Amino acid sequence: MHDHHGGDERERGAPGADATRTVALVGAPNVGKSALFNALADREVDVSNYPGTTVEATAGTFDGGHLVDAPGTYGISSFSEEERVARQVVLDADAVINVVDATQLDRDLFLTYQLLDMGVPTVVALNVIDEARRNGDEIDVDALSAELGVPVVPTVAVDGEGVDDLREAVAEATAPEETPVQQWFDRLPDVDATRAERVLLAEEDRPTLDRVTDADVRVDGGTSTVELPSLRDEVYEHRRRRVDATVEAVRSSTGDGRALADAVDDLLLDPRTGTPLALVGVGLIYLLVGDLVAQRLVDFLELAVFEAYYVPWVVDVVDALLPAGGAAEPLRFVLVNDNLGLLTVTVQYLLGVLLPLVVAFYLVIGALEDSGLLPRIAVLTDRGLSRIGLNGRAVIPMIVGLGCVTMAVISTRIAGSRRERLISTALLGLAIPCSAQLGIILGLLGALGLGWWFAYVGVILLVFGVAGAFLDRTLPGESQGLVTELPRLRRPRAGDVLRKTATRTKGFLAEAIPLFAVTAVLISVAEYAGYLAAVVRSLRPLTDLIGLPAEFGQVLVLGLVRRDFAAAGMTDLALAPAETFVGLVVITLFVPCVLSMAMIVKERSLASGVLMWVGSWIVAFLVGAILATVVSFL
Repeated sequence: MHDHHGGDERERGAPGADATRTVALVGAPNVGKSALFNALADREVDVSNYPGTTVEATAGTFDGGHLVDAPGTYGISSFSEEERVARQVVLDADAVINVVDATQLDRDLFLTYQLLDMGVPTVVALNVIDEARRNGDEIDVDALSAELGVPVVPTVAVDGEGVDDLREAVAEATAPEETPVQQWFDRLPDVDATRAERVLLAEEDRPTLDRVTDADVRVDGGTSTVELPSLRDEVYEHRRRRVDATVEAVRSSTGDGRALADAVDDLLLDPRTGTPLALVGVGLIYLLVGDLVAQRLVDFLELAVFEAYYVPWVVDVVDALLPAGGAAEPLRFVLVNDNLGLLTVTVQYLLGVLLPLVVAFYLVIGALEDSGLLPRIAVLTDRGLSRIGLNGRAVIPMIVGLGCVTMAVISTRIAGSRRERLISTALLGLAIPCSAQLGIILGLLGALGLGWWFAYVGVILLVFGVAGAFLDRTLPGESQGLVTELPRLRRPRAGDVLRKTATRTKGFLAEAIPLFAVTAVLISVAEYAGYLAAVVRSLRPLTDLIGLPAEFGQVLVLGLVRRDFAAAGMTDLALAPAETFVGLVVITLFVPCVLSMAMIVKERSLASGVLMWVGSWIVAFLVGAILATVVSFL
């Protein structure tokens, strides 16, 4: 055997002795990990994507060491990106606080036993113990600790109950010296692996096999052909029996408190009642994010605050420092031009448009997460979205896209796989009009008549469906089905939602400000050099293709900067009703605005962004040409 792992069974027995130790918070989604993190962390250090993934991990300090909040997951194998990240967080940690929902012992103890089988020093935080009691459940904490062989601390994280006891118990984190999974170890390949790695190998974890066999190959200079036996079902079945036996031994229940919650759940999950309720919920989300914030509040901030006070003041200051027409005119143009000035329109867009939308979005998502409604909306919309390669989680980015596509691109992080994030992002950029654009479009359609309005909606929905089906059939791999555990319904706590919103908003601004600043400078330089005017001239063949005048090219260039600029530009053109209809469809399907494109490149990749950008051109003008031909016969 080669000791290339440096002894991963590493002096883990006394984590409290190491002031630089790393403690990981691990548990299923919606068990209260974030609340415990906020209560335990001396200060938050960072919220960022885990290296090599799009999964967020929160890090902070804890008693002089590090505290890492792993993504919520039901296990730490390799069935999803979240599980892979959680596994790595666990393997890198010196101790784990396993957060268990006291109302979901049957579900959550599976992960607990997986950690203990791996030999990870663990302390269990038995959270929401108050809700378990209200449900009629009594849990013998001492008996549970004896069954598991590790400390168990009852907590109510949102109220701070048990947090001090949990902090002290981390120093006593431990794991049983042996694991029942050892009975399968002799059927594993003869590779150099730690106990934790052997447990994962018994669960057929391919990345673990690749890691340990690659190390052996480096030592021996050979070629690995190692295969794993099919043990996962046996291991999982055995672990499930241990969970059931433990729950039977430590929990007594009357179930009296669950009747009302179950009745509400029945209403929400029955398609006959849940679908109308979900539509009402989606409508309320749109009213808040897409109407109240994206239109009313944003309009007020843009017009009554920034355009009335901030922009004129900045222009006056810049004029005093850099007089127009002087040697510094290029710099002055970059700073205060009307399309995307670095100090004027860019700041106005970031603070007057995006910031209120970001805050509103995170408030809504936080409330939906904490209440348990988000997974229920996903379940109800899953069947329809599965037809275009998505699952129910994608409904949130689509709703947010009606407020702001840039923000919606960020929200695609909730999708379960890279493939679904690509499909969601492509559809957002192609066929979801943002609220600022949509308001002008609906105004123009209203002047044309109801028939044109139905035609517009029908065309956009048709393109959305066809594009989704095309992407589903052409992108490699398969989208994940919606597999979700429904958390209990509960009233969200304002403090928790506000804290999460503040943390996420701060992270968004840290990413967005430099990205948008660079984009604004590049576009302004291109405009000053005359490249945008050249683009307008080059678009003449395309405007002829869709039967619109050459002036429509200026509308398209405005749309490259901001989509609502394009819609507003159409109000200045004298077009026939049929031409207006074709033009509105084209600017809806036309490329996302430059700031949305910048976010798409950041969230996906440069290659994906370029493909989506080119695809939007093709689809917009192909559909426009078809419609121009059709309406010419009317």
